[in-house]
Amino acid sequence: MPLKRTVLAGVVAFGLVAHSFVDRVNAEVLHTFGSSLGQEVTSLIAVSRSKLAPLVPSEYTIVPASSLLLGTPDQGILAIVNYRGTNPVVDGRLSSNQPWVVIDVGILIVEPAAAASVGVNFPGAYHFYTVSIHTNVALYHASLRNAQMPVEHVENITYQRDMDDATGSGNLFVSIPAKHPFLYSMHTGFGYALAPGALNAAFWHNGPRGTSVLNFTDQPFRQGNALSNIYTRPGSSLNALLDGGGLGPCTTDPQTGFNCIIAPSLNLRYDQGSIGKLQLIKK
Repeated sequence: MPLKRTVLAGVVAFGLVAHSFVDRVNAEVLHTFGSSLGQEVTSLIAVSRSKLAPLVPSEYTIVPASSLLLGTPDQGILAIVNYRGTNPVVDGRLSSNQPWVVIDVGILIVEPAAAASVGVNFPGAYHFYTVSIHTNVALYHASLRNAQMPVEHVENITYQRDMDDATGSGNLFVSIPAKHPFLYSMHTGFGYALAPGALNAAFWHNGPRGTSVLNFTDQPFRQGNALSNIYTRPGSSLNALLDGGGLGPCTTDPQTGFNCIIAPSLNLRYDQGSIGKLQLIKK
């Protein structure tokens, strides 16, 4: 399959380039990743900075929600990334015959000082401090655990995409089991169009061994807007975090009793998938 071979070659090349930074900053490239087609809806939720600050180490700076015109200066942005990729590749080999589903929860931060030294200081890149990651691919889970990132393996994540893939118009339903922080989210995409350049995102996390940096580059990519309803279990940590955030509340789910907020979202498609790497900056 030509597309799959292209992804594999790109992952290998990306890993070789990344190794050039190892000696300079005492960083180690632990794993590389890829997929042949990616689809994503990312919700951007304005949340009080006083709620976000305890989750972010002092060396990182939370981006004010007002800088993205999504809230006020005393708010930050909590992002929930709902990603699905086909033909997931970990360290140059196919890791699952099933689509790769990942739900990332992170806080938008200013580009950290170490970004340049590990090669993730891309112009316009999004940087997040990682709160949690949920994935259905066991090998991806194991790879992130190797860097002590806050990741959980959830086999039965539902990712029901009822969108016209060419235009990006339609709906997405994402659900994980009720024991997890949030039960489900519902998204309406209003279309997307080809965007210039590449979309880059880096997820940072401090652990006992050092600082983990998980970076993905997506090129080409299509981008548009979506609107999301996000449902959280009363009493859960995520419910407490989101309470009063976003664009305001929506109707409580009558069946589960879960609370709901409305949030603006980005509607994205990666025609040639994603290429990523996981680095560890050792202490």
